[in-house]
Amino acid sequence: MTKQLCPSCHRPKASTHCDLCHEWLCKDCAQFLAASTFSFLREIPEILSHFTYCGLCYDKKVAPELETYTEIMNRAREVHLFYKNERDVPLIHRSRKIVSVQNCPDRKETLLRLAFFAAQQSYNGLVNIEVTSEKVKTSGYQTTIWAGTGYPAKVHSLAQ
Repeated sequence: MTKQLCPSCHRPKASTHCDLCHEWLCKDCAQFLAASTFSFLREIPEILSHFTYCGLCYDKKVAPELETYTEIMNRAREVHLFYKNERDVPLIHRSRKIVSVQNCPDRKETLLRLAFFAAQQSYNGLVNIEVTSEKVKTSGYQTTIWAGTGYPAKVHSLAQ
């Protein structure tokens, strides 16, 4: 019986394989991606939905997408939030399509997900935000589920 050689380090201890190219590699050379890495995307592309990648597949396919995702997430943290009852919003342009999220575990994640969708569409603000919560009982425990809606918008920077 011959052992599989790892194509990266050439050691005969290849025990796992890349989920994209199906090349055998050792655990030391494998790149692992957590299931929650791209959790804010509405639909995770099939290429990014795997767990194990070889170095080549990770560098060519995953790393550029991860860099883009991180850049959008950084912009989402800078999105200006304006709730439904606020007046004097420094609005430049508002999208006609509303963004919404459901089934979030807390209020902060609900707002961050809304901001992520706005940043993904190249907007720097959210207007007419409405966040709601609902108490749900499951197996004797009570928990709260959050939902939110808002319109992505381009707003004047508040720092000016």
